[in-house]
Amino acid sequence: MSDDDEHGFELEMPFVTVTSQGGPHDDQSYVAGWEMGTLDALLISKPPFYEGPIAAANEPQADRIAMKHGYSAKFEPTAFDEWVRMTLTKSSGGVD
Repeated sequence: MSDDDEHGFELEMPFVTVTSQGGPHDDQSYVAGWEMGTLDALLISKPPFYEGPIAAANEPQADRIAMKHGYSAKFEPTAFDEWVRMTLTKSSGGVD
């Protein structure tokens, strides 16, 4: 993501199958699914710590994904209402 747009971030790779591009998939749902799928894939590699921005609307799902992989999650506001800073630390438990 880049920090050039008015909301703080923009896509580096355009999604072409979303409705705004004439495709069948709802834009917001597609982006949310992509973001959470990326998080899930990242945590498979079991990094001891991760920090980065996520869409604020995805916070509850990100928390569940973190728990699934044995992480505790902390979320903090950012200067942009649509985004939060997520910090994940490896804890005991998880299904991995």
